[in-house]
Amino acid sequence: RNRSHPDIAATVHALGLLSREAGDLNSAKQQLEESLRMKRSLHEDRNHPVIAATLHALDLLSLQAGDLKKAREYLDESLRMKRCLHGDTDHPDVATTLRELGRLTREVGDLKQAKQHLDESLRMQLSLHGDKDH
Repeated sequence: RNRSHPDIAATVHALGLLSREAGDLNSAKQQLEESLRMKRSLHEDRNHPVIAATLHALDLLSLQAGDLKKAREYLDESLRMKRCLHGDTDHPDVATTLRELGRLTREVGDLKQAKQHLDESLRMQLSLHGDKDH
């Protein structure tokens, strides 16, 4: 029986977020990795927003666990996927991921790379939101 079903993957993802919130990082990691495996299987490893979302959740979990290297890997893959999904158009998901990468690269001491990510995120946000107050 194939356990990879979109509803199951989404529920396992939600359980992973709940476990992370409760401080059970080991369970959260297992659940989010299982959700990622299911989503990759369902979408045949093609770029898809639900895969990018789980990569982002794994990034946050890795940050909480203090594994900055793994967090960077997840964020890099999430950004690559979001850029493929949205092409050259400015998109809020891409801007958010760039901001997270900026924070992470600042934290590991790569200030030049952090500035590049944050500058691109800001440019994209200004393009999307203009002068409107949000």
